Amino acid sequence: MSSPATPFADIPLKDAELFEWLHRAVNEHAIMAVTDAEGVILHVNDRFCTISGYSREELIGQTHRIIKSDEHPPEFFANLWETLNEGRSWQGTFCNRAKSGKLYWVTSTIVPLLDDDGKPRFHLALRTDVTPLKNAEKNLRDEQTALEEQVRILANKQEELAAFYDHAPIGISWREFDPDGNPSINHVNKRFCDIVGLTVDEAADIRNIQRITHPDDRSLQEKLTRELYSGQRNMFSMEKRYLWADGSVVWANITIVVLRDNDGRVTHHFGMLQDITQRKKAISELESKEARWRTYLNTASEILQTITPEGRVKWVSSAITLKLGYGADEILNQRYLDFVHPDDREAWEKFFHRTLSEGVSSVAIEYRVLHADGRWIWHAMSASSYSDRDDRTAFLGVGRDITLRREAQSQLKAALARREEMERIVDRSPSVVVLWRAGENWPVEYVSASVRQYGYEPEYFTATQRGFIAITHPGDTARVTAELEAHAQAGHDEYNQEYRIVCADGSVRWVADHTVVRRNEKGVVTHHEGLITDITERKAAEERERAARERDMRTAAEVQSHLLPQTFPENDVLEIEALSRPSMLIGGDYYDVLAVDEKRLGFVIADVSGKGASAALVMTECRAAMRLLAENEGSPAIVLRRVNRMMQPDMRPGMFVALFYGIIDLDTKVMRFCRAGHEPPILLHANGEVDQLPGAGLAVGLDEGELFDEMLEEHEVQLTEGDLLALYTDGITEATNPEGEEFERVRLATSLERHLDRPLDEVVKTVDRYVRNFCVLEPNHDDRTLLLVRVS
Repeated sequence: MSSPATPFADIPLKDAELFEWLHRAVNEHAIMAVTDAEGVILHVNDRFCTISGYSREELIGQTHRIIKSDEHPPEFFANLWETLNEGRSWQGTFCNRAKSGKLYWVTSTIVPLLDDDGKPRFHLALRTDVTPLKNAEKNLRDEQTALEEQVRILANKQEELAAFYDHAPIGISWREFDPDGNPSINHVNKRFCDIVGLTVDEAADIRNIQRITHPDDRSLQEKLTRELYSGQRNMFSMEKRYLWADGSVVWANITIVVLRDNDGRVTHHFGMLQDITQRKKAISELESKEARWRTYLNTASEILQTITPEGRVKWVSSAITLKLGYGADEILNQRYLDFVHPDDREAWEKFFHRTLSEGVSSVAIEYRVLHADGRWIWHAMSASSYSDRDDRTAFLGVGRDITLRREAQSQLKAALARREEMERIVDRSPSVVVLWRAGENWPVEYVSASVRQYGYEPEYFTATQRGFIAITHPGDTARVTAELEAHAQAGHDEYNQEYRIVCADGSVRWVADHTVVRRNEKGVVTHHEGLITDITERKAAEERERAARERDMRTAAEVQSHLLPQTFPENDVLEIEALSRPSMLIGGDYYDVLAVDEKRLGFVIADVSGKGASAALVMTECRAAMRLLAENEGSPAIVLRRVNRMMQPDMRPGMFVALFYGIIDLDTKVMRFCRAGHEPPILLHANGEVDQLPGAGLAVGLDEGELFDEMLEEHEVQLTEGDLLALYTDGITEATNPEGEEFERVRLATSLERHLDRPLDEVVKTVDRYVRNFCVLEPNHDDRTLLLVRVS
């Protein structure tokens, strides 16, 4: 029997040549190391040094722990040594750490060289660098993980979109398209159906939507839709009306957006629908009130005009046409001075600039103004300054035609030189001419015969040295006397008064008295020349007009009172009570309690800058906006940002609304709230502690949106049983007593704390009494509002 063949026996090489050849091949291909039985390194090749970064000298005498990476558990190495000690070869993959700290991977085959007893004497390790392969595997795993995460996120977003679609606060619709690009079924959410008054099945047929569209809105929507599908536009937005089956009309804002494929064909058609009925009603109410104000301005008998600081006409009432023959458009942007008589321009310019600097004209100016037909008309103007939209000081003038009076006055002056002619002219005049001497009781030296229209003969005054004050109404005597003395002290050469006189038959007439002061050569007043004109009919007309305005204001006050909550939403968690006292018939304070949804109530308190009609109009708009936007919205900040964007464009510069809005969850008793420039609410706890609620933010209307949104802060507070929340306006804390002290927040908190356990209606009445007693007889200059909420 022949012995087994020696490896490579058929290769005609010497052993030394064969060894050298194999050694060189291994060095070229593999990473090689030889260790003793304990694993101490005896030999490494160049590739080992290159990949590990260690020199041969650093490796010889060390174990493989020098390149150990800690990537493998102890069990890994236990298995390796167990295999080798049994005399078997081991194969596997290592992660090692180079001298630089960089990790690298190798596949390894370790072959033991056994002694005669079958025990390992040496170990030969041959390795191959597989780091690129391992990195590729890791990248694949990372990409797989990222893909799985994207799939998970997409699934979550689909769930969120589905939830939003079903419960969105706006109506949403989308339409399917067949392979030919034609629209088919119309899909809508519940809110869409609530707005248009159809069921989901009815709304699925677009023809039903077209049927309930208001006839006046169909042509515009059809035109925009044609442009949409012809590629002229990708979206449009419009306001339109829907006709409900019960005959009611719903206003909505609809926005349609389409998506297209690469060929320009529509692939998706989306619609968003928002109910704006309440906003439309609020705007209509505001426009109606504004129209009444404009009617008053345009029908006034005087000419009202506003003039820029540069002296150009910015606005003029329609009376300009009746009085001076110009159309309003002919006057606008013209220099007002160009219409003033050249001899009067210097005086008028002084009057104009004095009014701008002092704020109001103390004495009216009389001057001549050019009529459209070329005549010069005498005018008397009183004026005041105001801040225009650009926050500049502008001029508001009220002019009236005094041509007749000036003509009468001229007649008087001419007749003084020719007494007989004067008496003839004056006696024919409807006005009464009076000349009285300066001194005690102002005795009359001359009165025209036209005084007989009041039942008196001229001798009634001249024969007895009576003053005209003798027939002045007792109710006006003190005022007329005080005004005359004031004009005398001021050195006025002319002045005007209006007062009542008592006729001989006991009847009362109103007169206008234009007086010219006469002085001697030393400047001492000697006489007063009075031109007295009966203005009873004008006064009666003015009184009727004043009464009508007062009725309108009282009606507005009654309407405004009904805008405040008459009752509060029923609940078992909160006790609510409120007080509101306007400083005028109508005011700018506002409070409300809103049912946000079944589990949350919203509490609003607001203070509009200014007082009276303008503040009341803004208060009405604020109430409408809050009620429109607060429904089903749990974030006070979102509501206020929307309210600001809705109201700010329509508010005049300088006007704003300081507002607090809080939403209380009736289940958790947690209140989320925002302060838009409003006073900090007071929170009184049942344990006696008193807090001021935090928060910052601009008042509504001061900014278009970006700064307002950035500065507005939303906070929340946990309420507990017995807590009392006090919302108030600065009309309470800034109320003053005769010494000028303010009531302040501390007094308010103290008055509430003293009566914390009493019913809220009694607490409100007590606080109101405290404030009124504190102010004593001081007038109420600001609206006062208090809203109390107690957790039961």
